[in-house]
Amino acid sequence: MKKRLYILFFLLMLVSLTACDNGGSEEGQGIYQVYYVDSDSTGLVQEEYRVKDSSKDTVKIIQELLNQLQTGSAKGIYRNPIDAETEISNLQIKETQLSVHFSAAYNAKIGIDEILARAAIVKTLCQVDGVEYVEFYVEDQPLMLGSNAVGLMNEDSFIDSLENNTTQKKQVTLYFADESGEMATGVTADITYNSAEPLEKLLLEKLIAGPEPIGDLKNSGVIPSVPPDTKLNRVTIRDNICYVDLSREFNELLKNVKSDVVVYSIVNTLCELPNVNKVQFAIEGEQQEKYGETEEFNTPFERNLNIAGEGEQSGNIVEINEGGTE
Repeated sequence: MKKRLYILFFLLMLVSLTACDNGGSEEGQGIYQVYYVDSDSTGLVQEEYRVKDSSKDTVKIIQELLNQLQTGSAKGIYRNPIDAETEISNLQIKETQLSVHFSAAYNAKIGIDEILARAAIVKTLCQVDGVEYVEFYVEDQPLMLGSNAVGLMNEDSFIDSLENNTTQKKQVTLYFADESGEMATGVTADITYNSAEPLEKLLLEKLIAGPEPIGDLKNSGVIPSVPPDTKLNRVTIRDNICYVDLSREFNELLKNVKSDVVVYSIVNTLCELPNVNKVQFAIEGEQQEKYGETEEFNTPFERNLNIAGEGEQSGNIVEINEGGTE
């Protein structure tokens, strides 16, 4: 009997050790794929890296990976996503969102170099347990792409190659007004867009343009919801809230379209994005208490499918390119 117990104990120890050797422990036993920019600056490459810190402290793991991204690959033939002159002043983790604060030297990277560097950093850090989204700050200000903050990113926000003009395809739902102007109707569309541009910005621009430019929707029973002279001043996502700043023309409601339909055509569209739960509006940078007949316009709005009606055209899939209709 005692011999059997010894054998059983030995087998259990062997199984345990085998599980560790095969990466059965958390974080794949501390092994990560670290992404670098290839020597031609046309895409990303990756190298396996085992973190030296064994404490499983999330912040320490992130710091070590950031250091690896800055010191270079083991082979020494790839480009560092983080330049030696760039300092990382702060790291903040809130729920599943990681904020990385860079010094002003980060702005030395522009164009394709910056996109690839950003992709390498995000794809590396999103492997850390508990990190689903990453956002960048430069000198405590959100990283800007033109007039818009880049906002939250994850590994799906990028592609590894710059071929095909860095375009990718995604299926989205856009909400327009129905012909009565009293309900919002969802329209499923395959959009092809530049991966360097924020998707939330493209969706808002499509809502402002209305359904007519979208091929098959011209006679589909949906009409514009957003006043056509509206301009998008700024859009950014933080803590799962999408902040939308629109021009004063947004207040010029279309005839026979209820203000609630306008609001929720935007809110429901943006809340289809995985990193958006609420939408906060501003007009020319200022919040207003009322929009048409819609009260409490100065508070964040959640998705409201009660105003979406029964006619979501999920079967009517159309193709939208960034520059028009295909």
